[in-house]
Amino acid sequence: DFGLAQKMASKSYLHAAGTQNYSAPETDENKMTAESDVWSIGVIIIEVITGIHPFQGLTQNQTLSNIANGKYKAFPDYIQGELRLMLETMISWDYKKRPTVKSLLETETMQLVGMIEKSKEQKGSEQEYEYMNKRMNELEVKVRSLEVEKEQEKQGKVKAISENDKLKQKVNKTEQEKQQAQSELDRQKTKTNESQELVRAFQQQVETTQSDNTRLATEVQYLKAELQKLRPLTTSSKQQSKPEPKVQQIQQQVPPSLNPNMLVVAFNPIISNGIVRFGGFFERHPFGNFSFGIADSSAVFGSDEDPNFDENQKKTVCYWSDGDISHIGDYIPGNSGIEINKSVSCEVNMNISPRTLTFFIDNQEQPVSVRNIPSSIRFYIYLYTQNSSFTINGFENVQYSSAKGVSNGKVFEWGKEWESE
Repeated sequence: DFGLAQKMASKSYLHAAGTQNYSAPETDENKMTAESDVWSIGVIIIEVITGIHPFQGLTQNQTLSNIANGKYKAFPDYIQGELRLMLETMISWDYKKRPTVKSLLETETMQLVGMIEKSKEQKGSEQEYEYMNKRMNELEVKVRSLEVEKEQEKQGKVKAISENDKLKQKVNKTEQEKQQAQSELDRQKTKTNESQELVRAFQQQVETTQSDNTRLATEVQYLKAELQKLRPLTTSSKQQSKPEPKVQQIQQQVPPSLNPNMLVVAFNPIISNGIVRFGGFFERHPFGNFSFGIADSSAVFGSDEDPNFDENQKKTVCYWSDGDISHIGDYIPGNSGIEINKSVSCEVNMNISPRTLTFFIDNQEQPVSVRNIPSSIRFYIYLYTQNSSFTINGFENVQYSSAKGVSNGKVFEWGKEWESE
């Protein structure tokens, strides 16, 4: 037992110890030398080679007896030569005949064994190197795999951070949208409240309007009744007649002794109330001044005279073919010229104060108008050229005035001297 081994400073004896089957014979005398170890080694080598203890007996006592007497079994035939001699001397009963450890190591057998062991060691080293190299490669692969996993984990963390940032942005955006929606909801609530207030105000206004409508309806009925009393228009205080609604063809009739180029025609009835519109169109009038307009009911037109000749200048408002209008003083430009076969008309409103005169060319209100006209008037037309004519296409009372006013329009006063700018 190597657990009982002791270092020997000399060849002096030591007390015997160890397993009896592997203890040299001299240990029975309680002494032990270096050669005792040689004997034990020899027994072990033989048992390793043959598989049987060389001193083995049928019983333990017989085995110990064989050891004490140096009686061992014969070696098998495959143990020959130097090895056989070496083993026989190693288990010799006389320890003095046993070889020393040094002499054993110098034998060819032990050197061969050493070479074999060394070869095994070298081979083992190579195998170990290969194993270590393989292991190193495996570790390198594992390290690379771990590095890849670490990089993937890092990228995963970066991606997670990015996703987290995106999520935060989305949350912030959602929060902003929520705030905007809340603001819009509050605004809508405010707007709804305002709308409700407007509805209530409108309902109150409707109720007020309905009341006013009832009152106005009563007044309208009254005015209609009064209007019926005013129709037809009167030509005098004793005789009443309605303006002729039929279209009239006014054909110039010139006696041979008169100038064939001047004719003023004034139309009855005299207009003293209501809203009355008169109109038509000129025909076959290639040149010369022609006109239409109104005249004070006291005006008298002579033969071969312009409508505004002498005293009639103060009693007429003339709309000339070039678009100028005249009364007292300057001719006033600003209205459109009269075109042959194109509708012209004028409207007087005798129901308001001051009374007004408005002109229309092709149903378009003209910018220059007249106010404070006389309380009774007649419409007139003036033909200048022989065989020219004027066709009336409207002479009637109307319920509502067509005059609405024109941007940058001008109004001149009847009875005052007019000055052009």
